[in-house]
Amino acid sequence: MTTEKRVIIVEDDKDINDLIAYNLRKEGFVVEQVFDGSDARKRLAEEVFNIVILDIMLPGIDGFDICREIKENPKQARTFIVVVSAKCRQQDKLYAHLLGADCYLTKPFSLLILLSAVKEISANLDKEFLVKNA
Repeated sequence: MTTEKRVIIVEDDKDINDLIAYNLRKEGFVVEQVFDGSDARKRLAEEVFNIVILDIMLPGIDGFDICREIKENPKQARTFIVVVSAKCRQQDKLYAHLLGADCYLTKPFSLLILLSAVKEISANLDKEFLVKNA
């Protein structure tokens, strides 16, 4: 038995945000879209999502701070974070992983690889659910 998978996309580029959202909805995910760090912080304080797709360079609050806040919040600590960013330096990738990011894709990115990563995470969520309820 699977449960509803909730994804929030935090990406200031509307075209990229819409493209990701459209494709995730086609795959059966419940998707919410926000376009800056401040709105992301607000929504993440109100609700727990299974997966966050997170840009780093955002207006308001940057993605590194959002990533850290998610992982420091006990209610959200198990949220999976997929970073999609134009920041391609090794230091940026390492820093994101140290903050708790589970996956880091650089722009331009392959939509197929992003969808594959989200589906893999989703499958792991199902396995965890089955183990907990066994």
